[in-house]
Parts: sequence; C-alpha cells; structure tokens
Amino acid sequence: MKKWLISLGFICLWANFAFSSTCRPPALPASPTVEQLMQHWFDIKFTRYANDVVYPTCKVVLIDKSGFKREKIAIRKRLILQGKRGFDYKDIVAITYPEYTKGLAILSWAYMDVNKQNDLWLWLPSMKKVRKISQAEEDDSFLGTEFTVEDITTRRYGYETYQLLGENTFKGYTSRYDHKTYFVNVPCYKVKAVPKKKDWYYAYRIIWIDKKTGIAIYDEYYDKTGRRFKEIFRYYETPSDGCWYSKIWEVYNSRTGHADVVLIDRGNFNTGLKERDFSPRILERMEW
Repeated sequence: MKKWLISLGFICLWANFAFSSTCRPPALPASPTVEQLMQHWFDIKFTRYANDVVYPTCKVVLIDKSGFKREKIAIRKRLILQGKRGFDYKDIVAITYPEYTKGLAILSWAYMDVNKQNDLWLWLPSMKKVRKISQAEEDDSFLGTEFTVEDITTRRYGYETYQLLGENTFKGYTSRYDHKTYFVNVPCYKVKAVPKKKDWYYAYRIIWIDKKTGIAIYDEYYDKTGRRFKEIFRYYETPSDGCWYSKIWEVYNSRTGHADVVLIDRGNFNTGLKERDFSPRILERMEW
C-alpha cells in the first residue's frame, strides 16, 4: 500500500510537471521561415501546447457606430486531439447570457488534413434544432459580431498561401473599447496571407506577428480593390512561468462602423475534457 502511494505521488508530480511544460508554446527559431511563423501562430491560436482548455467566461461587447454597447457572455471549450482518428481539435462556443439567446452554440470538428472540410454545427435553442453548417458559410457572422466563423474557429495553417514581407515596427493599436493603446513600437514580422478559396470575402490579409512571442497581434483585411475594410487586434497573457492564454480579441469593420471585443477570463488548461463533451448531442443538452 505504501509503495502504491509513493508511486501515486510520483505520478502526481509528473502530471504537474507535464502541465507546466505543455502549457506554453516552444520559442520561435532565431530566423523563422514564413511557414514556421504561421504554424507557430496557429499552434498558439488553437492551444496545441495543451491537452484541452476551458475559458469559463468570455464577455462579448458589441459596439455600433454610435458607440452604443450590448453585451453577451459565452463559454468556450477546446479539446486538442493531436491527430487521433484524424482529428486536430474539437471546439465549442456557447452563449450563456442574455437569457433570450442563452444556449446558442457552435460546435466545430477540425481535421489534421486541412483539405478535409471541417464539421460545423449550430444549435438554435429557440427552434430546438441542430443545423449543420457548410464550409461555404464560414464567412457568416460569429454570434452576431463582425468576426466571422472562420476568424474564430476554423481558419488554420494551410487555408492560405503566405509571403514574408519583412520586419517592421508596429506603431500601436488603440482599442475602441477601453481606449488604451497596446503594443507601441513592438518589433514584428509582416506576413501577407492570401486565401485559397476563390472569390472569398477578403482578397488578402496583412498579419503583424510579435517577434518575441510569435503571436499575431494585428490583422488587416483587404478587398479586391486593395482597400482595407476590417482589422483584428489580439492581446494574450504570456507569463514566463505559466500558461499562455487569450485575453482580448477586438474587431473593427470600417464598412459598418461596428466594433466588437471579446474579453476572456484566464483559461483552465488540461482539465480532462473528453470527446463526449464535443458531440452534436451535447448541444441539445446545453451542458454549460
């Protein structure tokens, strides 16, 4: 019995070590290629450095062109499968407030093969119906925001072709939500990303990637005429001795004048989520 308890203690210590060592991405190479940069960023975006993550509270603030604000609250869960049965990750986002939209949820299954279409489901609680979403609908609004479904849940490495434009200093971004200015004079890599889908909702993106962390802190979206119409800003917490997690995602669409921001509480990593937590049936049960 004593030996068993000692062994259990070693297992617990190993688990704690594994948690700390798989809770943040490895450092970027000294002179990364554009492929390494983008792979690194998507590993961070989809928390591939962990087994799973739960973001218990994501406050979504919708700001119209007059400045009027509305709020929603959501929960997000993601399970990283690392190629198990061909899956990359499974992800669910569900509205928990306000009451009239509570339960509205999007479930996505992403495959390791980026040429294989993601499986996407939308749960409409008012209709008590699960609807399958086609890949052609990935440019739809994500939960009523200026983000698209692709922006948040489905765009991965390989959806675009990439060109490294060089290095430049990011001058800073002033949030339309809190009016603070972030990332003033931060050295960045600049990458041009062109979607492989024909006649897609953007012609290309210019992505600013922080040289220190490899995080895509700012995206500029351009249409076929070369006019910028949308921008996305991201802020991550990157402690030296803890888990990296998203904190702020903000989008602004110059066509509509609307801005939306997602404020994210600290994530809980490696919680032991199971695949059964990511089935279409779970949407109907609304277990959040």
